[in-house]
Amino acid sequence: MAGHRGSSHLCKRTAASGAAVGACALVLMVAALAQEAPAPGAPAAPPDANPPAAPAPNPSFRPGLIDAVGRWFEEGADKFKSGIKDAQEKLDAMGSKAREAAKDATGSVMSVPNARPISARERCAPAPNGAPDCQTAAATLCRGKGFQSGKIIDTQSEQKCPTRFLLEGRAPNATDCPTETFVTRAMCQ
Repeated sequence: MAGHRGSSHLCKRTAASGAAVGACALVLMVAALAQEAPAPGAPAAPPDANPPAAPAPNPSFRPGLIDAVGRWFEEGADKFKSGIKDAQEKLDAMGSKAREAAKDATGSVMSVPNARPISARERCAPAPNGAPDCQTAAATLCRGKGFQSGKIIDTQSEQKCPTRFLLEGRAPNATDCPTETFVTRAMCQ
């Protein structure tokens, strides 16, 4: 009984596979014919006064579905190769631009004698106008590491909220949680 059920299932699977292969062949044949036939309603091409001389037909050669599918695969492969080549050329151009930019950046950093980037965390004090004074913080950070002066590379801002807002479960407003800014990297010399 079990062997009979398995063979019935196998026959159904084989029939479905055969139908799929037949459907694919039909689609390819229709696609090949559609490419060769002019579109309905399309203007007919004007006849040339001097048509090109056609090569002598080979009586044993008869183009068909296989030849059309072969040409289709060749054209697709050619388009794919040209697309890959264009992409490679664009990537090479972007790589050379990135190398040039890196050279320029390295040259500008190296032109400053005895300069080094330092990573630390120094709070920017508020200036008289209320904005953070990070240049003074960068200089302080560099003097703390034994340098004369420094310039800002990176900063970080964050809100400082009392824990009571978290415990109460309510959202604080801008006056409850002031924003503090820190210099996190500076170029020291």
